[in-house]
Amino acid sequence: MGMSSAQSTAFKAASGNIDASVLHLLCIGLLLATLFLWAAWGLMDVYNGWAHTRVRNATLVRFCIRTVLLLVVSIWMFAS
Repeated sequence: MGMSSAQSTAFKAASGNIDASVLHLLCIGLLLATLFLWAAWGLMDVYNGWAHTRVRNATLVRFCIRTVLLLVVSIWMFAS
């Protein structure tokens, strides 16, 4: 449900004349950037353990599958 004109005017006045859609895109962008940075950090950590034979192959595969599913579902739910 969208905001009424009075709500939109009040939001712009309180936020320093920033449109709600711009703030929405900023929040989505921050969420996705954080998720991708976390995925890159986690993948590097798991790969480092796998390369030094401290992590089994199954753990590496499970992490990759879970990370891809998390990113796909997050993009589908929040960025579509």
